[in-house]
Amino acid sequence: MKKWKPLAGLFCTGMFLSANVVAATNTSDSWDDGQLHGWVGNTAATVVSAPATGGNPGGYLLSTSAAGGNPFRTIGAQNREARYTGNLQAAGAYRVSVDLNLLSGQSTWARLRVRYRDFSHNGWVYQLDGSMPVSQWRHYQVDFDPNWTDAQAIAAGWVQEPTSASFRETMANAYNMEVRLLMPAAAVPDTQLGIDNFHLYATGANGNATAVPVLGPPLLVLLAGGLIIIGYRRLARSKT
Repeated sequence: MKKWKPLAGLFCTGMFLSANVVAATNTSDSWDDGQLHGWVGNTAATVVSAPATGGNPGGYLLSTSAAGGNPFRTIGAQNREARYTGNLQAAGAYRVSVDLNLLSGQSTWARLRVRYRDFSHNGWVYQLDGSMPVSQWRHYQVDFDPNWTDAQAIAAGWVQEPTSASFRETMANAYNMEVRLLMPAAAVPDTQLGIDNFHLYATGANGNATAVPVLGPPLLVLLAGGLIIIGYRRLARSKT
């Protein structure tokens, strides 16, 4: 029994560390203090700032194309902080709402996007609007169940991007929350998007972040390394 104690200790350590992986929580941003709060451009060709006035009301998040050009023809913003990402199922996420304002230029569509796991994966999108009027704040609300099957998500208006994981897998391992606007090529220099009152609704544990046991790659390597070391020591002892 003693030979298993080091392994048991290693396993418990790994589980303790993994249990500190935190799922999303009930959270929101309104940018009234002029801070970005973790929001960045949705692509490398997008710039974001937080003007103190002009929002709905107060401050807001302003998204524009970078001065060097925007070959992607999209602007918007994303957040990859733990409060918006991770296991949306465990967090009890059920709604996203946001206010948008096409301040200038043109829009082809505006979408909510949730990507799977990391930057190398696509995800699922929900269209918020098409061609938007200029200089008008509009409120959007998306209700969803992170436990939906793909068929249920599609029936509710979600669209799966090419080669992306299932809806359930994406919501169990969300990489980001993103607002994305597509514009005609000719409108790229002039199009500006205002974003305000972004809110992720989640029940969680009384609205607090929920710890979710997840064995990530570093922890799996730790456990595998422990097994190899224990096996080597046992083999060395058997030869003496």
